[in-house]
Amino acid sequence: MTARFTILGQTGIRVGEAIDTQWGSLKLRAMLGALLAQPRVPVPAAELADWVWSDGGDLPLNPVQTLYSYSYRIRRALDSMQDRVELVVANGAYRLDVDRKSVDYFQFRDHLDRARTLVRRGDHQQALDVIRGAFGIWRHQRPLEDLRSSRADAWRHRFRLNVLLPAYDLLCGEYLVLGDYAEVLEVLEDLDHHEHPVLLKRRLEALYRLARVEEATELFFSAYKAYKADVNDAAADDLREFHDQLKENGVAGSRPREGTAGVLVPEQLPLDVPMFLGHKEKFAELDAVAANPGVVIIDGVGGVGKTAFAVRWCHTRRQNFPGGVLFADLQGFSDGAIVDASSVVDRFLQGLGVPPDRIANPDHRTAKLQSVLSGRKVAVVLDNARNAAQIHSLLPLFSSCVVIVTSRSRMSGLAARFAPQRISIGPLGLGDASELLADRIGERVRGFGALGELTRVCQGLPIVLKVLANHIAQRPAVPLNEFVKHFHERGVLDLDATHGPRAVFMQSLRALEPEARVLFRTIGAHPGPSITVGVAAAMTGLPKRRVHEALDALTEAHLLEQAGELDRFKLHDLLREFSAGLLDDAEERGAIELRMLDHYLRTAERADQLMLPTMVRVPTSDDEQDAGALEFENVTSARRWCEAEAQNLLALVRLAFHTGYYEHAATIPQLVGQILLRKGNTAEVLNLLHAGLAAAKFLGACAEEETSALLLQIGYTYLLRQEYRRAEHHVHLAHLGFARAEGDQTVAIASCLHTGARILVETGSVIMGIDSHERALLMLRQSGSPAPSMEIGFLYRAGEAYKNAFEYARAATYYHQALALACEIGDETSEATVLHLLGALSFARERTAEAREFAEAALFKHARLHAIGNAGEACALLSEIELEDGRLFDAKQYARQAIRLCGRAGASLHEATALHVLSRILEREARFDGAVEALERAHVIFADLDRGRAELVAAELRELQVELALPTARSESPVLDLDR
Repeated sequence: MTARFTILGQTGIRVGEAIDTQWGSLKLRAMLGALLAQPRVPVPAAELADWVWSDGGDLPLNPVQTLYSYSYRIRRALDSMQDRVELVVANGAYRLDVDRKSVDYFQFRDHLDRARTLVRRGDHQQALDVIRGAFGIWRHQRPLEDLRSSRADAWRHRFRLNVLLPAYDLLCGEYLVLGDYAEVLEVLEDLDHHEHPVLLKRRLEALYRLARVEEATELFFSAYKAYKADVNDAAADDLREFHDQLKENGVAGSRPREGTAGVLVPEQLPLDVPMFLGHKEKFAELDAVAANPGVVIIDGVGGVGKTAFAVRWCHTRRQNFPGGVLFADLQGFSDGAIVDASSVVDRFLQGLGVPPDRIANPDHRTAKLQSVLSGRKVAVVLDNARNAAQIHSLLPLFSSCVVIVTSRSRMSGLAARFAPQRISIGPLGLGDASELLADRIGERVRGFGALGELTRVCQGLPIVLKVLANHIAQRPAVPLNEFVKHFHERGVLDLDATHGPRAVFMQSLRALEPEARVLFRTIGAHPGPSITVGVAAAMTGLPKRRVHEALDALTEAHLLEQAGELDRFKLHDLLREFSAGLLDDAEERGAIELRMLDHYLRTAERADQLMLPTMVRVPTSDDEQDAGALEFENVTSARRWCEAEAQNLLALVRLAFHTGYYEHAATIPQLVGQILLRKGNTAEVLNLLHAGLAAAKFLGACAEEETSALLLQIGYTYLLRQEYRRAEHHVHLAHLGFARAEGDQTVAIASCLHTGARILVETGSVIMGIDSHERALLMLRQSGSPAPSMEIGFLYRAGEAYKNAFEYARAATYYHQALALACEIGDETSEATVLHLLGALSFARERTAEAREFAEAALFKHARLHAIGNAGEACALLSEIELEDGRLFDAKQYARQAIRLCGRAGASLHEATALHVLSRILEREARFDGAVEALERAHVIFADLDRGRAELVAAELRELQVELALPTARSESPVLDLDR
């Protein structure tokens, strides 16, 4: 539809085939522009005057009369148009009766809404065409150009923030989906992307896709420092997490998927290799077998390029998988702990936009993944699998997917029902290997006849070719014949495949400085998938600066790889085997392992003390040596260390167990288990705790306290996973163990009673649970232990139990005791938590004014503490309170803020509550499409967390859809567009 009016620029009216922007004086155009910005809306004369005249003192003596005079002249101008448009003056207000679709601004927005609908349907090319059409309507002009007032400035600011910048984000997102990465950079070239963090992320992703890593890193650091300088820690932390994900996976984020509320299209592929040679017939073979859903095994020896082959195929066939790509490195051949099925499920749910920690039971998580993937055409890459047992439980989840498994094993034990196809990747042929070597070395290999002899040394393995090429390229003054002569003299060409690569690695290592060589053989003792500068320094006893230089040198020589952070590195499996073989002195290895374990133990202890200062813990051994332990600036840095080291910690505990360092193996899980639980990593935590428990049992009766503490943590973790029988079993064993242990164990036994009480309440035995809560609280108070924060927790958990029993007065008594104690010791976090609980209790008692007062106080304190998720939960409660009180505007503002904050923090239940409230508000406002969308999104979350509320929401949704007979496609999203 051709625009009849323009306000994206000067105020213009269509006369014939052209837009006339000089049809009247500046003030006439300003008045019409203000009315066109809000069509069919009565604008009082005083407000309209604020639009038309600036704050600079040009207001006429009688603005009301002047506006009336202007309206007459505007009518005369409108009469020249083919279709009559009415300017109505009534009751001191002006209203322009014009169709929104005839104004370019609203056409621009309609284009964007249509594009978003196409994106949700997966029609990305058509969506891109529509977005381009929208930008053609705007033509990069200054909106409301004829207005100079502060009201117009505010309107322009909202247009830029809520419409224009999201439009740029939509445009760049579709360019990324369609692979037009350079277009993203061109779009953002003249745009201040720092103004809008999402656009900054789009630029970073495009740079990584184009392999312009250095430029991306520089951009990240510049923006990160700017956020820090502005004391915007939340934005800085969010940007860092995004950038870390880009570095690790080559892509961050997912696209919305149309048709399923809350489900995204995952993009988890690592970056494609810059140069890939050979295996053309294997690509054709994979194309044929992957035409339909099924399992494909890609096998071959270590270092042959199986992962690179699978990643290249997925990148080049991406358009065949509208449902996205899921990727997981199973670490099947690393020395540390392999990745188990539950961790893979969690990673894939995260990529699909389903927070795994909102589904407590692991079996329910698995079922959720299967349900979400059902019927979707997705490529799933399970990389580096050890054997059939590691993936056997995963494969049934991907019935409609193409599943690619890479492994050194042929997976002969895989069940016949999966009917796997097998493709074996062999070493590169002589021609391809020579071409790869020549590309890496440079021009001086042209015409070199003995190049084939060099390539034979590498046995066709790409990783060995890369190391050898780097070794030669860094010595441009040495003639190539000398390298050939060198290998002839050492007899390398006559050695088998195992020794050939070893000789190449050894030559590359010998060319480095002594410290780099020592470091390489030392880090072979590290069992985890990655190693940091701090850990390497502790293992070698060298200063961190020198260690970092040596690690950089090893990376430059392709003996190490960067692992997502500037100070974190990893070894290829083949190089890990080589490095481990260099450390053949058992005494030296033992000393290195002990320094490494001490470093992790002391660092974990510091993280635990910083994050959980009030917890009663099993004391560690006194040692004056800090083992180079890290110092954490704040709670966030401690938490990040634990999360980043989760796989390493499990590998370390298992190493400590097998090498006889049982105290380390038993203590480290106790120190980090509670921290990792805050992220919802229950599967990793259980693996860690069970490994620690096995070590504690080897220590015998002298470690009864440590064993019991681990049993209690395991029981608590099973409680969080809703596996109540296992939880009860382990808590009972912990209780018995503490009763046998030496010393005063009153506080520990009280903790067992407290955890057992929570299990009873969760399983419906509320009265018995209340009794256990009372006994736990009495025992804690009689112990004389200075643990007031623990007592606060005991108090408000007892209050929750009474609330579940509908004994609201008793619940309030316990909450108020907890609040008084929190205020007394200055524990603001606990104070905010209890204020929120009091607000929820008052709301349940239908005391809305009292509930509002408590909830607002909780929100204020959570905001002060930068507790995003808790603040979102308080907003969700306030939205319910305001809706109950009939204050729809406030309820809507709180609901949308809750959706935003809870979504960021993963507080899914409260996000769903806010969505439910928002749906009821939108329904009252007759915005039925938004009400349906909000109910759909709420239902998805409630289905995972609260089946009863899910059924209620489903019934409401059916009633609303039947009543309104809404079409399935919607042109706008009042729920997702949270700023509207």
